[in-house]
Amino acid sequence: MFVLTLLVACSGAPDDSVAVEAPTLAPPAAGDGFQMSMFGTAPPYTEVWLCSVYNLPTTEPSQVHAVQYLQNEGTHHMTLSTTFLAPEPLPEGNFNCADIYADTSVMQDAVMMFGSQGAAEGTLTLPEGVAANLPAGIQILHEVHYVNSSDTEVPVYSYVNALTIPEDEVTDGIWGGSVRDEHIEIPAGGSHTEWSRCVMNEDVQVQFLASHTHSLGTMFTIAPFDGVSTGDVFYTNDNWHDPKIQQYTTPIVVPAGQGFEWSCTWRNDTGADVHYGVLATDEMCNMALVFTPFSMTAKCEVVETSDGVLWEG
Repeated sequence: MFVLTLLVACSGAPDDSVAVEAPTLAPPAAGDGFQMSMFGTAPPYTEVWLCSVYNLPTTEPSQVHAVQYLQNEGTHHMTLSTTFLAPEPLPEGNFNCADIYADTSVMQDAVMMFGSQGAAEGTLTLPEGVAANLPAGIQILHEVHYVNSSDTEVPVYSYVNALTIPEDEVTDGIWGGSVRDEHIEIPAGGSHTEWSRCVMNEDVQVQFLASHTHSLGTMFTIAPFDGVSTGDVFYTNDNWHDPKIQQYTTPIVVPAGQGFEWSCTWRNDTGADVHYGVLATDEMCNMALVFTPFSMTAKCEVVETSDGVLWEG
């Protein structure tokens, strides 16, 4: 779920008062890229939502062609965003993310660059000649959401290596976003499905698609939508732990006015209705897409939903 850029970074400074033992990921060799990292702890039987805010100490733009990550197995999600388009930067330091997002403008202003969920490690590579162009010195919001269901304290760690290519090898850039439905109502005591449809406002070629729900999610599907009718489902994911970042060797050509229908099915066996929210006990139904060519104005605009509510954000 990398949007503005795939990622390039240098180490974020963890809180010196937190001493943790965790696996390590060797950073790229000098000249080949950069590394970003953050650390924390999750006490027994707790849910932690950790944010680290810092500026990249880079002095020149970087062209990121691939990312490599290492994190706790079962991480609910990790995201890297930038606030460089926001009217004001965030204060630097380490925070409870709930305090950061209490200011609702942060979610609207932050541009997500990369995300992962579930798997402990992985690598994503863009097509030949395609790179995410990261401006120098921008502010980064590094976020980790982890649920510790064990009876022992767990060290929380997140490493991301950005692997770069020379500027003269770049033929195209990327952009993208997460399209979400913030009006979710899942009744208690059964299964429930909701869908949304969006269309692109510019011609694009989709390189990656990914899904995101929380623990009640049992199925996530994506189908083409031509602006009038929905085609056959071509993407399915029945494992909410894994966002299934699907790369398409042959990009999906999507003209302006066409897009996708994405659908989420949940099983709610609790005694209470569940709604949209950022905690693990809440739910989401988000589709992420990354596309070429690079255009900061391109997006998939929601035009129809199963409940008739169009979320604008």
